[in-house]
Amino acid sequence: MEQEHFAGIIILVLGICGVTFNSIVVYFLRKTKSLSNPFGILTLNQAVTDLINSIVFAFIVAPTVLFAIPLPFEVTGRLGQLLFLAYDCCSWSHLCITLNRFTSVFFPLDYSRVFSKQRTIGYVLLIWTLAICINFFEYVFVDCAYHLPNGGWNFIFKGGDACKDIEWYLNYCRNLFITACIALLDIATLIRFRRFSRQQEATNTKSQKLLQKQEAFFMAQAMIQSILFYVELVCCYTLATLPFMESKWAQFGLRTIAWVTTHAADGLITLVCNGDLRRMFSKRMFGSKIESVEELNV
Repeated sequence: MEQEHFAGIIILVLGICGVTFNSIVVYFLRKTKSLSNPFGILTLNQAVTDLINSIVFAFIVAPTVLFAIPLPFEVTGRLGQLLFLAYDCCSWSHLCITLNRFTSVFFPLDYSRVFSKQRTIGYVLLIWTLAICINFFEYVFVDCAYHLPNGGWNFIFKGGDACKDIEWYLNYCRNLFITACIALLDIATLIRFRRFSRQQEATNTKSQKLLQKQEAFFMAQAMIQSILFYVELVCCYTLATLPFMESKWAQFGLRTIAWVTTHAADGLITLVCNGDLRRMFSKRMFGSKIESVEELNV
């Protein structure tokens, strides 16, 4: 019983961290004028999906594990369905953010057309529509349940061979491919951005330099988050399948902890990498003032 208590406390702490970080991101993104743009819309959508995951683990999964509450299969199966829905939307939001940075650096003249505010909202709606359709196919049409067994610490798949194929091909391979695309686009964007920054360094004004610094942080956010998701995929689908990783604690660390930590850290990375979010948070908490691009252009 002590082990269950310890596992439940770990999930609770990580889940509360995720709820806190992502709630702050959602709150301040709604208040920050300079992020009421396509990048801000995509980041907000990503934070909402991270928040959904964190809420489920903090307020439902953690008490269930901590107090050994026997939840019906139908309930945990729907929770698993919701977790994967939010996960897919989060992953595709990362891809859209990377494409946003890529377009702004390689095709600056087309950026306002490709990522207009209306089109970006359309991209977000498309993300949710596709995720819902795939989710319905995987967990309703094929009847492949992703559930938390009574007394267990990890969500597991329950189904036949078709369910195993879904777990490997539709989840792992799909997300691994998306993460690889994100990594390649991020590297290309970073190389092009650094080359351009060096060429313009001597003639840039103070506001232009601050804007470039902000863009660099945005790219750092996209790259760090994609690396984080890649590590989480390797932990859940590769390391967790190794024969010497079959112990309960190893599976707990490679699956549940990796999953919850990824979505909690996602919010923290967004807070750290967004200068306007840091400025607003610092002003609200400590009354300090950090220079922003908006203020320099007033």
